[in-house]
Amino acid sequence: MENSQGALDNNSVRESVDGAANWENIQMQDTELATKQLQDANGGVKSSESLLTVNGKVYDVAPFLDLHPGGPDLIAEHLNGKDVGRLMKGLDEPGAHAHSKAAMKMLEQFLLKDLTLSEKRVEEPQKSEKKFQVDLTKPLVPQVGYLGKDYDEWVHTPIISKESPRFFESDFLESFTRSEWWTIPLVWGPLVLWLEIRALKLGVPLEKLLPAMLLGYGMWSILEYFLHRFLFHMKAHTYWTATAHYLLHGFHHKHPMDYKRIVFPPAFATPIVYLTWLFVKAIFPDGFSHSVFGGVMLGYIVYDLTHYFLHFGNGFTHQLRHMKRYHLNHHFKVQTEGFGVSSEVWDWVFGTLPANYRSELSKKD
Repeated sequence: MENSQGALDNNSVRESVDGAANWENIQMQDTELATKQLQDANGGVKSSESLLTVNGKVYDVAPFLDLHPGGPDLIAEHLNGKDVGRLMKGLDEPGAHAHSKAAMKMLEQFLLKDLTLSEKRVEEPQKSEKKFQVDLTKPLVPQVGYLGKDYDEWVHTPIISKESPRFFESDFLESFTRSEWWTIPLVWGPLVLWLEIRALKLGVPLEKLLPAMLLGYGMWSILEYFLHRFLFHMKAHTYWTATAHYLLHGFHHKHPMDYKRIVFPPAFATPIVYLTWLFVKAIFPDGFSHSVFGGVMLGYIVYDLTHYFLHFGNGFTHQLRHMKRYHLNHHFKVQTEGFGVSSEVWDWVFGTLPANYRSELSKKD
């Protein structure tokens, strides 16, 4: 992650400071000066108690605290304190997380004031070709296809906001694009129950019902991986492929904290569910196909609820915290790896385990 453009070159200043303690004192003085200048600019009244200083710039992150993918506590301990530019590079503290370029771009949404402390650098104007700009105040789906080859970079530069962008001009179509998390068990839970009861009525012995369900659950696990890797992350450069990708999964990477678009809306999921049923029915005989498919749907319910929790829940066990970090690593650091959501086993099997997790495993070995 590169330092923000500004007058204070932290690296050069650090080289001129004798000792880490002096360096820390200078950083603290910089932040105090920045905060004082901010107070002066606002008539002596601080506009927020949630000020974060990064590379000489002050950000009001109050609107972002509850939306921070790692939870608010990770930011709160660094508010109104020393400059955390190096910390956000993964330096200075054991276990510090190196933030991605996408994360730094998100931070710019909350820039309060540029308080760099020496002369501003003057850059020569660069000529650039005119590119299509998406208007976020208008329905997005009809626009994204015009991005062409720039679509991939655009869709993987997230916007953090509680506001839910509009997809379609039509209110009818728009109504199908949002879902509360509880609609997943409400819609698909009764289907799982019906499938298992139906399997019993068609002659599946009770002692074979659970093994058949577990087989279906395992089938969902690998289906989840392949759908995410090859369909949801397909390459999209034309108008129609970009539009299709945005509707399938791209919107989630662009707006990862849009809480009504985390779980898959039942209306959009129904075609995939039906095709999966036809596949299972073609492999297994009546009765067993019902029980296996019930396991598939149970796996889907667990997946979607897990996915929602990983974005908005606070992990209360070591495993849940690990899963949250693993999934957010996919969102904000390496989108081409770490496709498993409810399980990372298939990333391990098929070689898409992120490099930082591979190194952790090698150290354990």
